[in-house]
Amino acid sequence: MSRRLRAQEIDLCVASQPIHGESLEATQLFEEEVGVAFPLDHPLAGRASVTVGELADQSFVTARNGHWLRRLLDRLFAAHGLTPKIVCESDEHSAIADLISAGLGVGLVPAFARRSATRAPLAWIPVDDPGCRRSVTLYWGADSHLSTAARLMRTTLAGWNWTTGEPHSR
Repeated sequence: MSRRLRAQEIDLCVASQPIHGESLEATQLFEEEVGVAFPLDHPLAGRASVTVGELADQSFVTARNGHWLRRLLDRLFAAHGLTPKIVCESDEHSAIADLISAGLGVGLVPAFARRSATRAPLAWIPVDDPGCRRSVTLYWGADSHLSTAARLMRTTLAGWNWTTGEPHSR
């Protein structure tokens, strides 16, 4: 993505994981907690929070290697000397939620996704670990000559209140 931004093949990129490279500019759009989604009838579904250790024996539905969600899961477990038990991988967030809801396993879900109008019936429980977060950032090439439309998009995205789903008050 870094190369494509610098080459001006794309104007803007919204990413949930850092994009490294020279000649890039960025602004953080929001940071949020990532919790664990459980089927409603799961024994841990009623908890106020869970630890990574309590998740060690759980079966996980998650994204494939390289996706920010999978990197976070692997990093959380590795910090505790553990390896997650992956039972299913999907690139589609709604499919992950549906598989969790159907009882195939549990999985990490960002707080933003909980506000989706099409969410599956799940229990969302915070993970008692300060590293269980994601940062969503907008990137563009520092030397790019952005079109009026791209500049307007950048201004709109950077000025959006991602918590309320409305523009920031002026």
